[in-house]
Formats: sequence, C-alpha cells, structure tokens
Amino acid sequence: MSGYFSAILQGAVLTVGVSLAALLVSIILGLLGAGAKLSGRPVLVAIATLYTTIIRGIPELVLMLLVFYGGSIGINNTIEWLASVEWITQLGWVTAETTVDIEPFTAGVLTIGFIYGAFMTETFRGAILAIPKGQM
Repeated sequence: MSGYFSAILQGAVLTVGVSLAALLVSIILGLLGAGAKLSGRPVLVAIATLYTTIIRGIPELVLMLLVFYGGSIGINNTIEWLASVEWITQLGWVTAETTVDIEPFTAGVLTIGFIYGAFMTETFRGAILAIPKGQM
C-alpha cells in the first residue's frame, strides 16, 4: 500500500484542483445565465435557454469528448481561417503554423464547469425568484 500512497495523493490533489476550478467556472456561468434569463431581454433569454437546454441534454462523457477533441479541432480550424485573412496576418497575431492543444485538465474543468453552470443557472434563477419583492 505504501507504494501507491504518492499516486493516490497526487490523484486526490488533482481531483480537488479540477473540482475547485470547475466550481468557479460553474458559479460564473450560473450567475450569468440566471441574470440573462431574468433580464427580460428576448435575445439574452433565448441564449441562456439554449445553453441550459443543450448542455443539460448532452451526456457528460460526450460533452467531455467534444470539448477535448472537438475544441482543439475547432480552435485550430479557426486559427487556420484567421491566418488566411490578410489584415489579421499583418498584425502578426496568428500564423499558418500556429496550433493549439487543449490539455486534459483544462478540458475537464471546462466540461464540468459548463455542465454544472447549466444546472446552477436554473438553481440561481429559482433562488432569485423565491426572494419576496419587498426584500429586493
């Protein structure tokens, strides 16, 4: 058992790190989503409703694979397209050789943050609506 202690400890530290970072992302997305849904502006309400509906409807493992693999492909295709735009290449922001790889830690944080952000959107919206008008 003593040979595995350091590996288990590293895994526990990594798990806590992913959890705390994803919690921060989900709280931010939840507050933004709840604010958008309660704003009364049709465009913001539609965007927040689309976000919560899509993210809550996709299985977590599928979303994780989409973020990890599809995110890298999407970012690299966007960079390739931006490199073909002449005025952007003159600024020197991107080149045709620029590539981005999403690290597993980042993909995990974003995926868990997106998923729980959608749930927190509805939780925060319901909590805000439960406050009596006189206490606002």
